[in-house]
Amino acid sequence: MGLAHRSSAALLGLLLAPAPAPAVDAGLVVRLAAANQRAAEERGTPMAFRQVEVHTELLGDGRRGPAERFTFLSFSDGRGVTRRQLLEVDGRPPTDREVARTQRQDEKRREKAARNGSEDGTDDLLSGRLPLSDLLTRFDFRFVREEPFAGRPAYLVEFGPKEGLEARTLKDRVLNGFAGRAWIDAAELQPIRIEGRLTRPVQVAGGLALSLRDVRFLYEGHPVLPGVWAPCLEEIRVDARAAVFLGFSREVRYEFSGYRGVSPVAEARPRAR
Repeated sequence: MGLAHRSSAALLGLLLAPAPAPAVDAGLVVRLAAANQRAAEERGTPMAFRQVEVHTELLGDGRRGPAERFTFLSFSDGRGVTRRQLLEVDGRPPTDREVARTQRQDEKRREKAARNGSEDGTDDLLSGRLPLSDLLTRFDFRFVREEPFAGRPAYLVEFGPKEGLEARTLKDRVLNGFAGRAWIDAAELQPIRIEGRLTRPVQVAGGLALSLRDVRFLYEGHPVLPGVWAPCLEEIRVDARAAVFLGFSREVRYEFSGYRGVSPVAEARPRAR
């Protein structure tokens, strides 16, 4: 084959070859997913669901201590939990004292919600819930690849803190040291999974010189009603130390299931969480 024929064949091969997939704008994907989260909260679909909380102390030698398991029937206005009914504690019926404690906790959370949360913004962070809108201005995003998750096509995105951001609160200081990954549903642009970790210790103001040595969180969501996404799992792990011997290490896991729609009139109450 002559040079002209080889050149023509090469050109024809280039023309017939599939075009490379366009690069995915990770920042745009996350912004659209955050907008969808906000729109769902503003729409506010009232729901009832089963909520399980598992509190576990993590021992210094890596072992897991005894776990406390609480099961609730919870009600949400679509923006947050408005009321919880304690059903079980470690597989048994709750005592009157435990029911009263749950009611006090809900009342305190409603009061905080009325004040738009705690002043330092740690309530969402320490609950394992971190809305994408909290990440938008504080993180740089990088598209990794298309990677299915839970059987759904998804974009895998890595995130890390921007340089030189001001830190006015404890939440700011923690987020300034955070990095992680997010899987965004490619069809509906909703977060399927977010996992993050603290990359350096963070000092907490106070007389005991408390330091957060490690913070890890995990979020998973899925569609629960037509056009409605909600969490199925939230998890937070905190390892803190004060001085040499004092400190704690704890994991709290929230599991959500059995979502169903309810009357908006019955659950139009202030948020508890």
